[in-house]
Amino acid sequence: MAKQFLFIIIFTVFAVHGYSAELKANVDDNRAEYVFTFQKGYSAFEQLLDETSNTLIFTFDTSEDISFERQNYFDMPIKSAYLSSKDKKRFFIEFKTVPIEPIVNKTDRQISIVFPLPEKKEEVSPAATVPSANASMPSSSSYIKMISGLIFVLILIFLLFFVLKVFFKKQLVSDIPGSGRLLGKVDLDLRKSLYFYEIGDIIYIIGITDNGMNVIDKISDEAESAKIRSGFIKKHDFKGYMSFFKRKAYLDDDLTSSNAIVEEKLNSIRSRKKQS
Repeated sequence: MAKQFLFIIIFTVFAVHGYSAELKANVDDNRAEYVFTFQKGYSAFEQLLDETSNTLIFTFDTSEDISFERQNYFDMPIKSAYLSSKDKKRFFIEFKTVPIEPIVNKTDRQISIVFPLPEKKEEVSPAATVPSANASMPSSSSYIKMISGLIFVLILIFLLFFVLKVFFKKQLVSDIPGSGRLLGKVDLDLRKSLYFYEIGDIIYIIGITDNGMNVIDKISDEAESAKIRSGFIKKHDFKGYMSFFKRKAYLDDDLTSSNAIVEEKLNSIRSRKKQS
């Protein structure tokens, strides 16, 4: 009696185990496959769509038990897969956005549900989107920077030239005794100039070359000095420059006389050089 009871228990255990269905999931980057394998079979297979939750539901009837733990996915179109096995078996595939149409293959003892997964798009850096053929060609912003830099350098050169010119001019006339002012200059040749420098009531004519400077002549006559001043006034005094236009008719004669005096002094200097 005890042996018969033990045999019944063992037979029942093996019978229950022998009629259990199996669900296997094979998921990779290209596809997600779910395969049901039955011992006795199934019936009434249906495919439903829950649009509110983007979920595909597969239902079927079977007397076999199926165990399947819920699976959650990351970085995939499928969000999760889980099984409900109360009265009617229901297999849920939940998607993150739009459901993927499955490929379903059925036999008497097997159901295969395959979801083809889209290829993952590789992130491309902004630099990689530029065609390689144009990689060596400067962009419009490069041209703008180049031109702006060139203009900046030219401005610096002009400013440096102006500063040096003023500095050397002051240095050349700094050895003249007393306090005075430079009225103007006349260029005779490259690196040869005559400077008209006023100290008190006397105007000195100073010759400056690369080798040094010499006092060429001095004008002490008050009338001649006034005419020379009026000739140079428009170059050195802004107020005098404005008054030059206001009193143009009056100053025309003085300017002509000033030019004549300067020309006379230049001719006198040239004659001295020829005689020496």
